[in-house]
Parts: sequence; structure tokens; C-alpha cells
Amino acid sequence: MINNRAVREVLKVFKIHLFVDWFFRFFPRQGTFGGYTYPVASLEAWLVEKEIFKGGIYDGVFDLSQVETFADLGCNRGLFSVWLAEKSRRKLKGILVEANPALIPEVDRLLKKNGFDGMSILNGAAGAGLDGGEVEILVPPTDVGAGLKTATERSLSTDKCNLIKVKSLCLCDVWRKRFPNGERCGLLKIDIEGAEQTFFEQEQDFLAMVERLVVEVHETMVSLAGVKKILFSKGFSLVKESKEDSETSLIFAERKNG
Repeated sequence: MINNRAVREVLKVFKIHLFVDWFFRFFPRQGTFGGYTYPVASLEAWLVEKEIFKGGIYDGVFDLSQVETFADLGCNRGLFSVWLAEKSRRKLKGILVEANPALIPEVDRLLKKNGFDGMSILNGAAGAGLDGGEVEILVPPTDVGAGLKTATERSLSTDKCNLIKVKSLCLCDVWRKRFPNGERCGLLKIDIEGAEQTFFEQEQDFLAMVERLVVEVHETMVSLAGVKKILFSKGFSLVKESKEDSETSLIFAERKNG
């Protein structure tokens, strides 16, 4: 996955990210997926594009025709929303959350350009507590794998990260404000850099509204068995588990009565 420690080390040693970002600055590219477009103007965008659209890491697991609402935690540059809109063939409503404030304008432009008027982007951190206070985020110099300091400090210890503060979010409150008529979350996607187990422990009210989910488990920081235990205890069954690299697994789960 793009936040793998070995990937970051290669980027740092050979300065690949500097060359690629320089190239895209002068030769930006517009990608397409089905009837939608997205910008590819950085190394990270290119890597995410390869994972989602070329590698198909989310393909063929769920019946997406049943999904009308979604939440994307750790949305990065918003490319998952493009994939989901094309695959579901629906006019989706959803919430995208990204901790790195530098990415918010880019995601906002992507949503507007594709006419995703049912989707909104929020800057903040999930799995960081529900009190709405400020929390510290580490942003690596390669711009790959920003996350909560409490979750990523060990894995990013050799990186000269920027330290920023963002608001911690209660997703249950955010969801109920966005969907006051009690709509459930058809699909939850989580990639929050090691805070996933804490999120599940803190956000059990929101989790009760979720029908399907896919979570990237960062095993250097989180117990894969612990994540699955929580999900099974909350009425989810495992649909698919895939090992993406030595450090990360993808878990796809849905409600047993879903």
C-alpha cells in the first residue's frame, strides 16, 4: 500500500517524490474512470490511482448497486468517491473526511467538477476522541501516509514530519447532522493510518448505522485480530480479507442480516 514503510524509505533515499512532483507540476495529467475525471498532479495521487483504478483493490466484493450513502475516512484526494460513483451507478450521498488540510481544496474541486453535489468534504481526524478538540497530525515529507501523532509516531519516527493540529470528529454526530432522517451508511471505507481500532471502540453508535465496510488495517500499529473481534461482536461477518503487503491488510465486512 502507499503508506508502507519500505515504500516511504525508497522515496526518501532516492528522492523519487521530488522528481515525480516536479514532473506533474509542469505536466499535470487528467485521469478518467468511466464517466468521471480526477487530477493526477503528485506522486501520491499517482500511487492512489494505481491502487484503486489499475490494481482494483476494492473491486468485486460488494453489491454496490445497493449503496446509496457512504462515508470515506482518510479520503486522501477523493478518488474512492470516483470509483464508488462509477461502480454503483448511483447519485450518491456521502461524507469524506481527510486529516491533511492541504488536500481539502483538491478534493472539493474534484467533487464539484464531477457534479457530486450529494457529497461533502470535512477536514478533521477520526478515531481521535469525540470531544471536538484539537489533535496533532503528522504529515511526512513525502506526503504519503499522514495520520494521528498518537497512532503514527512510531512508524514515522525516521521521517522529518510536519506537525499540524486539526479538529477531532465524532462521526456519529457528523452523520446525523448530514442525514437527519435516519439514513443508514451503506458503505464505510476507512484508511486512517493506525487509528482504526480506536475508531471502532469510540464510534460504536455510528458503527451501528453501517451496513458494509472496508478497512485498511495497519498491522504495525493495530492488531488485525483485535479489529476483526470488534467487528464480529458488532454484528458484522467477514466477506473478504486480503494481504496487500507485509504491513497492511484489507478487511471487507457486512452485517449478517444485510
